[in-house]
Amino acid sequence: MSCSSPQYAASATESPTTVGLRSRYRTRERWCHERTHHTPGTVDLTGDGILLDLRADGHLRIQECRSCSALIHPPLPACRYCHGSEMGVRVVSGFATLIGFTVNHRFAPPGMSPPYIVAQVALEDDPRVRLTTNAVECAADDLALGLRMEVVFEKAEEVWLPLFRPAEPGAVTELPADEPDAAAIRRSVRPMASTDKFEDKVALTGIGMSRIGRRLMVDPLSLTIDACRAAIDDAGLTADDIDGLSTYPGAGSLGPFTEGGVTAVESTLGLKPTWHNGAAETFGPGAR
Repeated sequence: MSCSSPQYAASATESPTTVGLRSRYRTRERWCHERTHHTPGTVDLTGDGILLDLRADGHLRIQECRSCSALIHPPLPACRYCHGSEMGVRVVSGFATLIGFTVNHRFAPPGMSPPYIVAQVALEDDPRVRLTTNAVECAADDLALGLRMEVVFEKAEEVWLPLFRPAEPGAVTELPADEPDAAAIRRSVRPMASTDKFEDKVALTGIGMSRIGRRLMVDPLSLTIDACRAAIDDAGLTADDIDGLSTYPGAGSLGPFTEGGVTAVESTLGLKPTWHNGAAETFGPGAR
């Protein structure tokens, strides 16, 4: 594979969206078909009940926080910036900046013959939102970092997948700043508050519980966030006071029994933990 991106050198593997939207969908067509009954034009590709809105009207829609107007992607039950829970959907312009791309010459998922281009774009409406997609209607030699791109849609079963093509050939702009920047990441790397580990001395200072029911029709991650917020409030703390996470059973194919996993809880609450204990997401059996 050939790769070009100082900002995102591994765009084909490290994004929350799997390599190539088309390849991901087509290798799971029947599974997706079973989950598209929620609303016409929507599909649950994340497995947590939060839907991607992919309609046939040519407009790109991204989840929006109704409290601070930030765009959130992948969709989450709460805003990582203001911690609001009122989430909606915004129709965005469909224009983006190319911040990374790689040309696949080797792998051939169903429905995609190499070579094809996997691209990473930052939306003009909110450059913090990065989409992993396919660059289409162009050759790799036509692409350059900073190139303005526009969305086009490809129909796959019941949904229309957002792909991107050059909007104005040769129209290269400055790359958007990374979020967070390197200095902010450095500030988040800090020593433990104490050499006493949490399993050595534990004090329950706040307790929270979500709703309980057999037919709540709410995804597990949303219930986890409700319980976390209640516990933080009960302890008289804020999300900024939290320096670690201990979750169980962790992310994975656990159906309704997963709390979403360490990274999902961290991202939704906007936490910067210095430690975590996450069952299936840590090393060794039982995972400590």
